[in-house]
Amino acid sequence: MRGGRRTLLVLAAAALTLASCAEPGDIDAGDGDEPTSPPAAVHPDDDGAAPSPSDGASVSPDGMPDPIQETEEMVAEHLSSWQDYAVLSETELQLAFYTGNPACYGVRSVVAENDREVRVATISGTLLDATDSACTQEARSVSVVVELDQPLGDREVLPLTEVELNR
Repeated sequence: MRGGRRTLLVLAAAALTLASCAEPGDIDAGDGDEPTSPPAAVHPDDDGAAPSPSDGASVSPDGMPDPIQETEEMVAEHLSSWQDYAVLSETELQLAFYTGNPACYGVRSVVAENDREVRVATISGTLLDATDSACTQEARSVSVVVELDQPLGDREVLPLTEVELNR
């Protein structure tokens, strides 16, 4: 029993020593379920705020990230769901969505129109010259401007989910 008390005293002394080294505010009384680091990206609907670029790019007054140039030649493409859109003119829409680091990833869009709706797919993929690169996994808020064949009018804007992707 004596050895157990000595071990307990040594552990208690070590804990007090470590606790005294901490700065005020370093110790959290949470239940331990909190994440140890911030999330890589936050969905814009989480707090009702419009998406903001994570790479320091500028944002227009309406909260949309400035548009980026589309890239037609990519591999390993996937749909990147757009979160918001703005009507720029009768025949132009700007769509905001998340993609990866622009050093490795490009974007393109596909538009399908009829007399009742406009469907738009936003697509991200790996740039051809980045296929053998070590690309970081980070989310960037971007936007693209798409041109419509006919004025939008009262047509509904919806996601396009059936689109051919380059693998």
